[in-house]
Amino acid sequence: MPRITDTAPPPLPPALTWTVLFLIYTGIAVLLTTYRYLDDLSRNRSGTFGIRTLEEVTGVYTAFVLLPLVFRAADGYLFRQKRGGWIPIAFWHLMAGIVFSLAHTWLMAVSRQLISPLVGLGSYDYGIMFYRYPMEFSNDLVGYTSVVGLYYYFKKFRLAQAQQLAAAQLKAKLAEAQLENLRLQLQPHFLFNTLNTISSVMYEDVKAADVMVTQLSDLLRLTLRASRAHEIPLAEELQITRLYLDLMQKRFEEKLRVNYAIDAALNDSLVPQLILQPLLENSLRHGMKPSGEAMDIRIAAHRDNGSLILQVSDTGTGLGSCDPSVAFGRGVGLSNIRDRLLQLYGDAQEFRVANAAAGGAEVTMRLPYRTAPQSRFSGEMSDASFSRDEASPSGRDTAAPLHPS
Repeated sequence: MPRITDTAPPPLPPALTWTVLFLIYTGIAVLLTTYRYLDDLSRNRSGTFGIRTLEEVTGVYTAFVLLPLVFRAADGYLFRQKRGGWIPIAFWHLMAGIVFSLAHTWLMAVSRQLISPLVGLGSYDYGIMFYRYPMEFSNDLVGYTSVVGLYYYFKKFRLAQAQQLAAAQLKAKLAEAQLENLRLQLQPHFLFNTLNTISSVMYEDVKAADVMVTQLSDLLRLTLRASRAHEIPLAEELQITRLYLDLMQKRFEEKLRVNYAIDAALNDSLVPQLILQPLLENSLRHGMKPSGEAMDIRIAAHRDNGSLILQVSDTGTGLGSCDPSVAFGRGVGLSNIRDRLLQLYGDAQEFRVANAAAGGAEVTMRLPYRTAPQSRFSGEMSDASFSRDEASPSGRDTAAPLHPS
């Protein structure tokens, strides 16, 4: 995996970059020409606009032509070679500045001698080049240093931006990997426990076990279809939940009664995949009373401002006098849900396990309310009956209307 410190910023669009630089240098040429011409006027020197324009335009644009070489040289001793302190950098900077000044002075002399006659200014006298090179060096070194300094800080800024982006992407990938591990941890756990349930029924009622295998196949097909999604619409999650409870109904028969209190308007709200099944499994495994008394399970969902509230409660044995945190040590299910919610929503979620007021246990989840595009399950869920609030005598699940407080 590449290190964040090795991250390079994406290249800027060349056409846009050089267009902006050309406009900047053009502005500099205009300002310098104006300054020199006004200086002449302040000294009662008239008729110098042409020559001042020639000098400043050629001086600025010949420096612009050398910019690619300046940037390459700066990259070489500022970014690419191993940093050996300021002395080597200063040495190479001075050498590059000397080369730049020699090239810049020569280009100014040649361009002015070629252009001056063409624009009607006659031949241009640049003086004795033996003295002109050291004379221009002081100005060129200041200009070269200014350009390199701006280039250095601009590139450092872009490198910092690229590293911050890479760090954010790496953090997101790590969180995604952790979330994927949690999801993959839950699926085999759910499958093995369900197979154990079928195995326990097989020797008592082969026909019921055969039906359970078919239902498990339907359930696995539904979960695998959305296996790469960490969040699915509530309608799909409830579809998975109903299939799972239908399967469990074959084992517990009249000992299990299920009630739903779901607002149909929440069908398209997003919830973590397989978030309800582990809670139901936990109720069935740890909530059934030794006396064999029937247990009611209630699944509820409602919206509270910007949050979606999901609740699973039962009338089983409850937590007793134990601390609710003990429940997280009972198996994979509850701790897996807690970790998944934390990875998905951070501090925007809440997961609470407690004894229900009427006996049994109650799990409450508060999630950020977000909606998904219309699910094809929504129609099925909307057409379902949500008008009853009591369990049927046969033990099948019933749905109740939700009246949010």
